[in-house]
Amino acid sequence: MMTESAIRERIQSIPDPCSLATGVPLGIGEMGLIESVVNHAGKVTVRLHITSPMCMMAAYFMREVEQRLQGQEGVESVHVEFDHDLKWTPRDIQPEARERLAARRITMLGGRLLPRAESSVSNG
Repeated sequence: MMTESAIRERIQSIPDPCSLATGVPLGIGEMGLIESVVNHAGKVTVRLHITSPMCMMAAYFMREVEQRLQGQEGVESVHVEFDHDLKWTPRDIQPEARERLAARRITMLGGRLLPRAESSVSNG
């Protein structure tokens, strides 16, 4: 059976189209979009956050997750769910990825203001 960590590893590099548009390509793992992964007897459920109520990438994410997981040993079926409660915030982006975005002076992603990197605050 494919472990949940192996499933995460396999899907985390799926590119986030919004970050591609900023010129700083990030995977859904770096973006903090993977809420949960469950493999129950070969039935895999991946729950993803969306960054904005206007996100039109659900079909893209579903297809990418399914393509990367279907046919893997121990995976019988793949189901992708989305968090429509908008629990994701830019603080969910991994710190190194946030620094890359800040280096490009990107302040908005998915319509939400990115937090300032703690290290970039200067006095003076």
